[in-house]
Amino acid sequence: MWAYTVGFTVLPHVGGFLGWFLNRKEIPAWYEKLKKPSWCPSRRVFPVAWTMLYTGMGYASYLVWNDLGGCSSKAIVPMGLYGAQLVLNWAWPPLFFGAHNLNMRPQLGPSVPGKMAEKQEEPSNAQNGEPDNAEEGEGKKKKVKREDLPPFEIVTGERLPAIFFKFQFRNVEYSSGRNKTFLCYVVETQGKEPVTSRGYLEDEHAAAHAEMAFFNTILPTCQAGARHDVTWYVSSSPCVTCAQRICEALRKNKGLRLTIMVGRLFMWEEPEMQAALRSMKEAGCKLRIMKPQDFEYVWKNFVEQEEGEEAKSFVPWEDIQENFQYYEEKLAEILH
Repeated sequence: MWAYTVGFTVLPHVGGFLGWFLNRKEIPAWYEKLKKPSWCPSRRVFPVAWTMLYTGMGYASYLVWNDLGGCSSKAIVPMGLYGAQLVLNWAWPPLFFGAHNLNMRPQLGPSVPGKMAEKQEEPSNAQNGEPDNAEEGEGKKKKVKREDLPPFEIVTGERLPAIFFKFQFRNVEYSSGRNKTFLCYVVETQGKEPVTSRGYLEDEHAAAHAEMAFFNTILPTCQAGARHDVTWYVSSSPCVTCAQRICEALRKNKGLRLTIMVGRLFMWEEPEMQAALRSMKEAGCKLRIMKPQDFEYVWKNFVEQEEGEEAKSFVPWEDIQENFQYYEEKLAEILH
């Protein structure tokens, strides 16, 4: 009888595993780029939750089957309904992740906007760079004026607002709500007349990423044929697609030297992401985790101060050193 118990309990996991396996590449390439509410749980929660749900579901189906006498006429209706909902459950991941069908998202109730996950929706403050109800100074709340940007737009400039930096660059382990990439760059051109240029790029984390924008708009303006020593200070490490683009650029342009300083590692648990990070190293990219001193450098050189105020010193957040060590250990494990 134990074989029936195991079989019924394991059955739901079969479809769940296949759904994950067939759509695993869509999570970093599509789902993680969608705008989600700040309270959206970490993706680490979902494997644990679904394992518990499928196990309970499977074992409960065995209890029903066993109480109704096994394959009897009494079991046809309840087991048929169970099988139907199980098939629908298995079909959801391909429809949502594979087909990019946002209409298949779970309905969260009338209090939650129906368009929450769509890129065209007007983003919240947190998703535009600043946390909701952010506090500045001694409990004094300030509202930062935000421009409504078209989808997929790349924002460029020399300095970014301080509140954007404090939220987006913070090296937290769980980066819920931080759905953009902020890239601060320094380009040192070694030609007849050495030139240094700097600025920052900000993306909407969709069709155009800040890393891509650098190669498409910034690097082409630099002196052709010269050596370029480029340093990026990025809120999070590149995605798989951007990592591939970085490798291609380094292989084609022998005069390009690229160092990437990242505040957080993006989806570092995924095998594809780990392979992408290793490929960047093999292509000659120097990948580093930002130290507290690097955050201070960005603050001094890329963050704007409010008009009429004296320059403020960088104030490290409480767990900045601890989180730096955490990500540094993870990166070392991946690259070695």
